[in-house]
Amino acid sequence: MTSSLALVLYSLVIAFFLYCLLNLRTLLNRHPRPLPPGPKPWPVIGNLPHLGTMPHHSIAALAREYGPLMHLWMGSVHVVVAASASVAAQFLKTHDANFSSRPPNSGAKHIAYNYQDLVFAPYGPRWRMLRKICSVHLFSAKALDDFRHVRQEEVAILTRALANAGKSTTVNLGQLLNLCTTNAIARVMLGRRVFGDGSGGGDAKADEFKSMVVELMVLAGVFNIGDFVPSLEWLDLQGVAKKMKRLHSRFDAFMSEILEEHKVGSLGGGAQSHTDLLSTLISLKEDADGEGGKLTDTEIKALLLAFNWELPEGKSAEKLNMDEAYGLTLQRANPLMVHPRPRLAAHLYRG
Repeated sequence: MTSSLALVLYSLVIAFFLYCLLNLRTLLNRHPRPLPPGPKPWPVIGNLPHLGTMPHHSIAALAREYGPLMHLWMGSVHVVVAASASVAAQFLKTHDANFSSRPPNSGAKHIAYNYQDLVFAPYGPRWRMLRKICSVHLFSAKALDDFRHVRQEEVAILTRALANAGKSTTVNLGQLLNLCTTNAIARVMLGRRVFGDGSGGGDAKADEFKSMVVELMVLAGVFNIGDFVPSLEWLDLQGVAKKMKRLHSRFDAFMSEILEEHKVGSLGGGAQSHTDLLSTLISLKEDADGEGGKLTDTEIKALLLAFNWELPEGKSAEKLNMDEAYGLTLQRANPLMVHPRPRLAAHLYRG
């Protein structure tokens, strides 16, 4: 009897401790500001059950009930939803500076160098510096023209691959297009093709990079409890943070090696000098223009990691069809297979 009573008391103490831990911010803030209306949350998990399997439909239904501006609890995280164009304009245009930073998440913390990349860096002088670098040296008309030869060469490789395959077999068009775009991005960013001859075969670095991107895509799609219940983040219940830290170490070693190779090439004034974005970033390290200070090696690696690296089809974590999905363009479960037939003479496709 005594042991049963002690067990009940221990359970009550633990439950009270968890309640205080999960509601610490609310308990400390005695005069909270009023929040928009919204559905009543469940304990711990908040309004996550209200979203269902089709969140955009669920949110539209909630907006009809609670209005175009409503408050939801994603676990224990506050989320304010703008469900109309006029309300969204208040966030994205009128008060955009107040809402420019992205919310914290485990991926940005453990993989993106603790929010030091262009995507997750908090709005401020450093973010404006990174954006200026990308605008001038990567996305400007001059930069696009400077790297035109890269796109032309990769398209030529794609064309030759289609012409050669058309003689004997069908090809996975989506896979070849992804290889083409990924190699074009890699040459602009790093000065090298990350998938080698198109398949990655025989290239150890290409195979390593491919495996890291596969793991990154898998981890990016994981529902991490710690992102929605921050008080439980330290427990890492799913082991996601541990996997992200291990993957970050691999990415950092990969990027650091390429960075050092480019530094040697830049010091030697060889052919690598200013032939890709990484070489340009290295040359800008000591160029502090007063906007955000000097660029660091960590920010350079984070900036390179922020770009959208694609994978050949068949390497993703899930096989998805092109059904309706909220805000996403999904891959087909059955990739588009084609049998190319050259329209021109065969010798015109040879490089």
